[in-house]
Amino acid sequence: MQGRLFAAIVGLTLAVSACTPTPDTGVEESTTTTTTEAPVVTTPEVTLPPEEETEAGFVEAITDGDSLQVGLNGEVVEVRLLGINAPEADACYGSAARADLAALVTGKRVVLVAGEEDTDEDGRLLRYVILAEEGNPVIVNGELVAAGAAVALQNGHEHAAAFKSREDRAYASGRGMWGTFVCPPPDGGVSPDRPQLRVGELAFDPPGEDENDLANEWVEIVNESYTTVAMNGWTIRDESASNRYVIPSGTSLNPGGTLRIITGCGTDGDGARYWCSDTAVWSNGGDTVIVQDPLGNVVERWVYTVDAGADGG
Repeated sequence: MQGRLFAAIVGLTLAVSACTPTPDTGVEESTTTTTTEAPVVTTPEVTLPPEEETEAGFVEAITDGDSLQVGLNGEVVEVRLLGINAPEADACYGSAARADLAALVTGKRVVLVAGEEDTDEDGRLLRYVILAEEGNPVIVNGELVAAGAAVALQNGHEHAAAFKSREDRAYASGRGMWGTFVCPPPDGGVSPDRPQLRVGELAFDPPGEDENDLANEWVEIVNESYTTVAMNGWTIRDESASNRYVIPSGTSLNPGGTLRIITGCGTDGDGARYWCSDTAVWSNGGDTVIVQDPLGNVVERWVYTVDAGADGG
């Protein structure tokens, strides 16, 4: 495949928060949102499929921020919400994401709509979860993204673009997990000033087969702060969170300095750290680079998309 080095976002969804027009929500990016009340967002009109193409039941329990248990045909089944990924229960904003989902659907009748895949690797049903009992149907998956309780996945599902657009607005408004200091220090102290770390460049599609050229897949982080940032314990992850790299101790980034995180294996040196992943990290079809401080607060979100057949976006 054609090697591509991106110094700017391909098919720009969002460059950095300072370049994103603020929506008319009245909430600035620096707002920290930790509410567990039901998210209130504008919902596009949803048309339900024919009844024979859906399943319906009542929500029995909430497992975490993106999965729940629904009573179907006399049994309780586990359902994983399609097209989104909420923080894990023990991660920053994990319990709040679960509470957001609970506030939306606990005890309510929901309609389940399947996508291309029926179940995940854990045997859970993969579904769009729709509230249809009060007027216009509402896709719960999209509501959680709009509330900042989940990341939208660019994995080819039919609502991928719409969900990512809702995530853009949530990020620009500092909702949910995108707030400045969502997770404070455990000792209750004051959070330090937020470092200005940005994604400078990303090489997500090296020449040839990705698995054979992991040394040429990398992401570069730039320190735009006025002070040196100790990078110990910082996390770089993709939108699915299945790929996650924790920066080792002894790593610091001077003002204006860059740190290249290379997918393949190698010897760490000045300005470079090796993920040592066995597989490619960054999807060739579009992905999100998320940079989190040691407490789990999101400091940078960098989205790239690649249009099908565009050969380079």
